[in-house]
Amino acid sequence: MTYYGVCAHMQSIVQLTVIGKVFNPNKEKLLNLNQDLDQYIDCVRWYLSFKPTSKQKLHKDAYHKAKQRFELKTALLQSARDKAV
Repeated sequence: MTYYGVCAHMQSIVQLTVIGKVFNPNKEKLLNLNQDLDQYIDCVRWYLSFKPTSKQKLHKDAYHKAKQRFELKTALLQSARDKAV
């Protein structure tokens, strides 16, 4: 079992750390993980552009747009939204 940790700095005050388990990673799995991570970070930045003050308001204002804009599963969209608040 291998653990991968990725850290990306967004704006100057927000730090995002994503940790996941990958069993016997191959090139395709690593490529997919990197693509998902790039989209996740873009999604958090996009949510931050709304200057959010609450999860509920951000969900109401942006969830359906995010669903169309990003090819992420619902749980990752919700996580990105929560990180932005």
